[in-house]
Amino acid sequence: MGSIQEKAILLPSSSSVRSLLAQNNGRISLCETHNRTSTEIIRNAVGRGGQTFDGIWYSGLCQTTYLGIPDTEIISPLQRASLLALNGDLKRTTNNRALCAAFDADSGGDMADIPALVGLLSLIGVGMIIIEDKAISAPGQKINSLEDTSGLQGQADMHEFADIIRAFKVASSKRDIMVTARIESFTCRISKADPNEEKKSCKRALHDALQRAKTYREAGVDAIMIHSKSKSPDEVLEFLREYRVGDLHTPLVVVPTAYSETTKETLYTAGANIIIYANHLMRAKIKAVSSISEKVLAQNPDLFTDDDEARACIEARNYGCLLRKLRERSYWGEESKEARMYRIVAETCASENIEATVNDLLEGELAGCEADTRIISVKELLKINAQQVAPVAGLVG
Repeated sequence: MGSIQEKAILLPSSSSVRSLLAQNNGRISLCETHNRTSTEIIRNAVGRGGQTFDGIWYSGLCQTTYLGIPDTEIISPLQRASLLALNGDLKRTTNNRALCAAFDADSGGDMADIPALVGLLSLIGVGMIIIEDKAISAPGQKINSLEDTSGLQGQADMHEFADIIRAFKVASSKRDIMVTARIESFTCRISKADPNEEKKSCKRALHDALQRAKTYREAGVDAIMIHSKSKSPDEVLEFLREYRVGDLHTPLVVVPTAYSETTKETLYTAGANIIIYANHLMRAKIKAVSSISEKVLAQNPDLFTDDDEARACIEARNYGCLLRKLRERSYWGEESKEARMYRIVAETCASENIEATVNDLLEGELAGCEADTRIISVKELLKINAQQVAPVAGLVG
């Protein structure tokens, strides 16, 4: 008798955020991805205790770093989604487990773009769209929430933002997409020097966040994200607990980048449903490639002497964008032998460090600080991102 070979069963590579929340007792975790390699590392990673990530996060900060432009909404959410669609990594089939996906949609973009944005993200396989309630009137005006100057941004009028939520809900009415409001009351607050004034300011910000959450829920939002740049989790925990007094069911999202020494269990117990590790893999890539680049360029200082694009990336330490550019040249057969050798070594080091970082995040009891020795700081990433090393016209022209 001839042997029977089993064929690999290919499954859709994306899953629903809503369905995974139901399957996992209302607790899931997502990890930032910025290219196909990082997505597959997340998909395949299993901690020593069997831990896995449930999905991926398309971060605005990390995607713009990868593209070589500042995270100021200099290109629209629709344009960013279009670039993800061209990459097309999530909608492919897989013989491994499916991942859910959430997309950082900044302020949501122009109202006229919302139907196309939602439709495109649905095609990509995104199951959650997160929009932030910042006051942004023109492209390039956004200030990242983790910047020291984020208090200068100001928030959108909550009722006008509720109209944006309604527009997203209409556009997603026949799709399995969760529209999520990202509340920036804490990050847009300006700290006070006087302790008593600071306490009052924090209390006002909490009241504002709770009022916005109520307004956004009435507008039909499916989930709420509360953001903070404080190293202490106190304001986030207080919001979670107070919100849960009146609403036990709406999924709540947290991003503990700043307060990463908090335990995951503390956040879940307080009322969080989704924990997002928002930028760790780009930080891991830059840390690894920065180290190897110093060694390679010390031995071969003329490697990129006549390459203005590569030199700009190296000077800015934006190795995420550099590797993207080198990979694209390789695809088009425009890569020198020396550059190819550098790219292969750099990509290998980056992948190894990303994989180790993912395992640290999975296996740790805390909310991300276990990987700190493998990654650059958030402040370093923000500084790198602020330096534009690629023309916008070359991306969306």
